[in-house]
Amino acid sequence: MASNQEADRVREISGEVLSDRRILYFCIGFTAVSVALIYWDFHYAFLLPVIFFGAVLFFLKPDLIWYGIAILTPLSINPNDVELGSLSLSLPAEPLLFLLVVLLIYYLFSQKDIDTSIFTHPFSILIYLYLVWMLITSMTSVNQLVSVKYLIAKCWFIFPCYFFSYFFLKNEDRIRIFLNLFTVGMSIVAFYNIIHLSTHHFEDKPSQWTMQPFFKDHAILGAVLAMTIPVSFALVKLNSKNILIRNFFIFLILVLIFCLIITYSRAAWVSIIPALFLYIIFKLKVKFRYLLFVFLLIIFYLTYNVESIIKDLEQNKVSSSDDLVENFESITNISSDPSNLERINRWSCALAMWQAKPLFGWGPGTYMFEYAPFQLAHNYTIISTNFGDVGNAHSEYLGPLAESGVLGFVLFLLIFIMTFYYAFRVYYKAYNGNDKIYISTAACALMTYFVHGILNNYLDTDKASVIFWFLISVLIYFDIKYKRLNA
Repeated sequence: MASNQEADRVREISGEVLSDRRILYFCIGFTAVSVALIYWDFHYAFLLPVIFFGAVLFFLKPDLIWYGIAILTPLSINPNDVELGSLSLSLPAEPLLFLLVVLLIYYLFSQKDIDTSIFTHPFSILIYLYLVWMLITSMTSVNQLVSVKYLIAKCWFIFPCYFFSYFFLKNEDRIRIFLNLFTVGMSIVAFYNIIHLSTHHFEDKPSQWTMQPFFKDHAILGAVLAMTIPVSFALVKLNSKNILIRNFFIFLILVLIFCLIITYSRAAWVSIIPALFLYIIFKLKVKFRYLLFVFLLIIFYLTYNVESIIKDLEQNKVSSSDDLVENFESITNISSDPSNLERINRWSCALAMWQAKPLFGWGPGTYMFEYAPFQLAHNYTIISTNFGDVGNAHSEYLGPLAESGVLGFVLFLLIFIMTFYYAFRVYYKAYNGNDKIYISTAACALMTYFVHGILNNYLDTDKASVIFWFLISVLIYFDIKYKRLNA
């Protein structure tokens, strides 16, 4: 009897719905709009319902958006990067990041007792200076539209991943969950790349594109894998009480390391070594000022002996190949390896561009459009083009120097130095075991990228920026926490 009544009620509601003319008009309108969008080849508009659903979800459960960014960033696809379309937007990661920027603004204006510590922290002030100088050099840029878009993209990454993350991190379990999800996302890409490359017998040349459509090329995949590997080691420690999860992450470590090896990305391989040294330095309780002194000493030695070092490096004739040992040995080949020579060509252009506009530079994001006339004939390689349309400065340090002048370079260098200043300061203050794991892991992972940044630059992409700024936020969160505890 009850089931018959329920069936009658369903039929009654269905009848009401079908007789409601507003629904009929909506369906007709939706169909008409859809036909028009198909007729004008504007297919991306069909993503609007998904965006609308995401917007509703983000107001009701913003932490799901934040976690979604963690696992979806490695799996996001930029159609323009992999020749799947003209849209240059990483989907769905970048729309999700934009939603968090909106939520941060809403949070700031709607909450009365907001914790402003993150906004007044000295590292945050350094970020303000970095962005303000980028704004000034965008105004003096040779292409203001490109520079302003570049600046907006930077804010798009920094505000949600650095500032907004701070508020989520107050529940420290969320750090582990975020890192779990990011590592799983990267492992899925690693699995995909291994299987795809195995169909090409793990050869060097195919390894440059087998990670598509998730990553543009092997170098950026290597850079993010190198940051993820220290994180995965930390997750084994943090999940030591659960044997199943612990073994799961041990398995993922093996997958990530194997994938890193077969990327044939020499810069990524090299970046792991300083991270390992940094971990040992933490364990030996070496103070930051000694490390900074050694760093400055190395810079001075390299600068003073640059000519003799170049002569020695020119003796290396080993070229990159499928052989892993030869590939590693070719890292210092600056006489015949096309990849290394092209990198020198880009660095030479960056320095020449800076000499032409030393104070304000050419404008953020403009290097790739302006470096062509600065190529010298003797620096040309088989990769070079007369139009200079094959990429960026291949350096996180020389890129800002060319685009934002000497102050842009100094500010990014300060971000590098102050990251480790705070990492050391808070690591030696911390007395909770898990806190020390989070701090040392963040520092080691960031070290891989700052070293990799000498040879490449990927902080204009979501793949590298999300985890980079999140890990810095973790360090600053613990710095604020222990400053309060010790006050």
